[in-house]
Amino acid sequence: MSHKSNSGSFVDELSLFTFSVSRVLKRIAESSIRGFNSVFSVDGELRLDFYRDRGIQHTRAGRYALAIQQLEPVLVHHADDEDVLFHLGYCYFKTDRTKDGIALLEKVIEKDSSSARVCSILGMAYLQAKDFEKAAGVLAKGVENNPENFNLNYRLGLAYDHIKEYDKALEAFEKALAIRPSETKVYQSIGFVLDQQGKHDEAIVFFKKTAEIKENKISS
Repeated sequence: MSHKSNSGSFVDELSLFTFSVSRVLKRIAESSIRGFNSVFSVDGELRLDFYRDRGIQHTRAGRYALAIQQLEPVLVHHADDEDVLFHLGYCYFKTDRTKDGIALLEKVIEKDSSSARVCSILGMAYLQAKDFEKAAGVLAKGVENNPENFNLNYRLGLAYDHIKEYDKALEAFEKALAIRPSETKVYQSIGFVLDQQGKHDEAIVFFKKTAEIKENKISS
């Protein structure tokens, strides 16, 4: 094992010790009459709590491979933990393990079908897997509960576009545009849909707007 690997393990163990001590102090404060041995035990649950928190931190920082290493063992013992399911599912998705990610995210959506973040990420995963009908279903549910969410509306437009529901796609893109009026990818997407509908003159207007916004961003 390399010196770097040893160093990383040492840092994790040191962090675990610090985490454990903080929990010990909390336990003492909550119940000062407990015996020393029961209070100071660094048990398996405490270790799992530590790696759960560390795994979620790694996910949020974009260190997906590290997050997977720490969240997978936690999931074995806490298979219904929604945060672990979501963050591990997201990490799988970001590391091209799309099917594994979808499997976990579907478990989360069963528990909370109104969550904007879960609907958005699961919808994006379905889009990547080219399962456009499922993408449209979960994203439409997300928009119903979170109508002002840009990503949900935009991704719903993409899903409808792929299944040739062009009027619904336009409606979703227009809602996304109302939320972010300067988002070039929305103008471009509307242009593509209009073009597929044979509305070439209208499509050109949106393509020109896309180019205009991009040019303004470059010159500013």
